Amino acid sequence: MLRTGKQYLETLDDGRVVWVGDEKIDNIATHPKTRDYAKRIADFYDLHHRPDLTDIMTFVDDDGERRSMMWFRHANKDELRRKRRYLETVIRELDGGAAPRTPDVNNYPLLTYVDDPEPWSEQALGTGGRDLTAGILEFWDLMVAGDLNAAPAFVDPQADRSRESAQAESPALRVVQTREDGIVVRGVKAIATGAPFADYIHIGVFFRPGIPSEQIIFGAVPVNAPGITMVCRESTVKEGQHEEHPLAAKGDELDTVILFDDVFIPWNRVFHIGNPKHASLYPQRVFDWLHYQALVRQQVRAEVMLGLALLITEHVGTYQLPPVQARLAQLVGFHQTMRAHVIACEEDGFTTPGGLYKPSVLLFDFGRAHYIEHVPRMVNELIDLAGRSALIFPTEQQWNQPELRRWLEPLQTGPVGRPHDRLKISRVIRDMFLSDWGDRITVFENFNGTPLLAVRMLTMARAEMSPTGPMTDLARKICGIEPAIENATNTGYAEQAGYARRQDARTG
Repeated sequence: MLRTGKQYLETLDDGRVVWVGDEKIDNIATHPKTRDYAKRIADFYDLHHRPDLTDIMTFVDDDGERRSMMWFRHANKDELRRKRRYLETVIRELDGGAAPRTPDVNNYPLLTYVDDPEPWSEQALGTGGRDLTAGILEFWDLMVAGDLNAAPAFVDPQADRSRESAQAESPALRVVQTREDGIVVRGVKAIATGAPFADYIHIGVFFRPGIPSEQIIFGAVPVNAPGITMVCRESTVKEGQHEEHPLAAKGDELDTVILFDDVFIPWNRVFHIGNPKHASLYPQRVFDWLHYQALVRQQVRAEVMLGLALLITEHVGTYQLPPVQARLAQLVGFHQTMRAHVIACEEDGFTTPGGLYKPSVLLFDFGRAHYIEHVPRMVNELIDLAGRSALIFPTEQQWNQPELRRWLEPLQTGPVGRPHDRLKISRVIRDMFLSDWGDRITVFENFNGTPLLAVRMLTMARAEMSPTGPMTDLARKICGIEPAIENATNTGYAEQAGYARRQDARTG
């Protein structure tokens, strides 16, 4: 099935319980606080039906069915690049990263489960010996058949970080009952971006010291399941102001706290439970796919920033000045560095246990780190190059008043371009970087999955970064030190589970 935007919107009036700010939403497809972003997701689905994008947005599967490329399982480098072209097209068509969590992004982490499902079942505790792999594969097939959207909900509440025992005392989601037909869960997931607009909630957990086994839950549940309430922060959407706020008026994807009040999950929707050691090894591997897409998105956002800087300096007549050219070159270098990370991680990829071609984890993670570390300076350069044009400009209504227009038009007139074009450029810069809507996306990019410090720390937890791992082989040879012993017990490489290692880099 290739879902249409209309079909998607029709599914949203299904009894899901959603609060946005202080208001309970009756139907997110029609309510002013949510309808614009619902339309944004509908636009995502409709992209797959554009005749000029058929070969980019879709593929024909082994059964002869035309599917969305978000379900494409790339087996080699060229196929990964094909998937990247799809991801880039979605980002570009939806305003250059203004909608970070579209269905293709949300669903990408599901690849880790279907790529190598056995460890999820084998390492589970408290299942009564049940085989969870059949449910993992069944859920993937369900998602593909319906062209559905599963929003990840992995982040737990911020418990007292000063002591490990606080995690067990937190209101984090936990199993409160194990039954013959499934499990019952109760508690909170603290952040689930875009969950009100999804079909399913993809439940997972990030390991923390002291986490008890009952808080280790991976699985899926419908957003309208009995007992689920989604509590969203106040919306930043500039509802109905499409001329004045060309990006912020297109919706807010809403970061959400999800309350689970004794929610039942059948065994065929449980992917793993009960094993903190497994949770310490694997969840970051689940998000590898989402983080590769994040790198692609950040490359496009860097391109947008460069393009805006070039346009606004041309309009105000400063583009040709040597100091301005030198500052623009920094934005060029930023974009090219992001592009280099995308190309390099694809070039240096490897094959996973399930036969997927996976880009180099180190290269796309450090590409993301480069973006997070340097983007504030690049934004400041763009705003400074724009000068007052980024903040002080007339509204559309002011512009259309004849008695004002004769004064306002000369203020927007430069050596090239129409004066009204400068307004359009200024509005985009303002929405992206000088508004509560844009600031929210900035925070999202900083903390999407893992913030900068966590990227670096988790990198050192990767198998090949251990002192007994392959990254020390050359240094050992130069120093004349004996090769690392595979069964060494003093450092982490040999202690890493083999199934986790195989998701990090090529082996053998």
